[in-house]
Order: sequence, then C-alpha cells, then structure tokens
Amino acid sequence: MSGVNITLLCEDSQTDAFVRRFLRRRNFRGRDIRTLPLPAGNQSGEQWVRERYPTELKALRTRQRAYLLVVTDADVLSTETRRAQLEAACDEKQIPPRDDDDPVLVIVPRRNIETWLTYLGGTEVDEDTTYPRLRRERDCAAPAAELYRMCQEAQRLDEGAPPSLREACDEYGKLQR
Repeated sequence: MSGVNITLLCEDSQTDAFVRRFLRRRNFRGRDIRTLPLPAGNQSGEQWVRERYPTELKALRTRQRAYLLVVTDADVLSTETRRAQLEAACDEKQIPPRDDDDPVLVIVPRRNIETWLTYLGGTEVDEDTTYPRLRRERDCAAPAAELYRMCQEAQRLDEGAPPSLREACDEYGKLQR
C-alpha cells in the first residue's frame, strides 16, 4: 500500500484495534494507518468523532492518496441519523459535507462495534441489544479475519448479518489499493 495513507477517526481503542486488523488483511501496513488520538476524560467518543470530523474532512481534501475512515457507533439512533449528525457538524463549521468524490468512508455500527464483533464471532445478534466488550484488543483478530473473508473473499455477508455491517462492507469497497 505504499503511498496511501489512512487517517482513522474512531471512538475507542477496541474499534481502532478491530479496524486496523481488518485493514492489515487488506494489505495496508501499520505505518499506512494513523489513528487520531482517542478522546480522554469525560467526553464521549461519539461527541469527539462528531466534533473532529469536519476538521479532518477539510484537511483530507488537501492531501493526495489519502483516506479518512470514520467509525462512530449509532448507539440507539439509526445509521442515517448518525451520518446526518456528521453532516450537520460540517454545516456548523461551514465545511462542505462529504460527497462521492471525497475519499472518505463513514462506518456506523449499530448499536455499537460490539454488535459486529459478537456476530463475527458466530453468534446471532440484533442491533438493539448491548453486547459486551472483548476482554483484550487482540481478541479482535478473529472477527476482523471473518469480516475480511465475508466482505473481500466471498464478497457477500452471510445471512443474518446486521444491516449496518452490510452498509460497512459497501463503504469498505471504496478503499483503493
């Protein structure tokens, strides 16, 4: 992936670990991926992503061979509502929202990333239930490998996949090697 850089804007370290492992399967090297420092203190991860997104989108538009990969949980909202909130944050800062020409992927797990990790671990899920976090970040390796198998190798998700995961596979298709 020489010469391609990805800026990863996400809510927490578990999401970062999962996405990085998936991207490595896609042959991106660790040095190709820069994770923005995760929020500290009392600020919610969702709020931090929403507030930082317009600035990162604007900065991305000045770079070549670069992607911005945004991962923010829908929580109890729809994926469409969460994406609309990101667009509204751009409007507030007078930055044009993402368009089809922007190398930006917006991934919105619903309810949260743990829903996907549980599904990819072989358990049937729904997007309204809260699932537990993995104990260790390295436990994201097997779910990332399974997502790669489904999205990249088989080029389809298995039956019963959460709708937000289907949306994510479509978004991941935008990444060019």
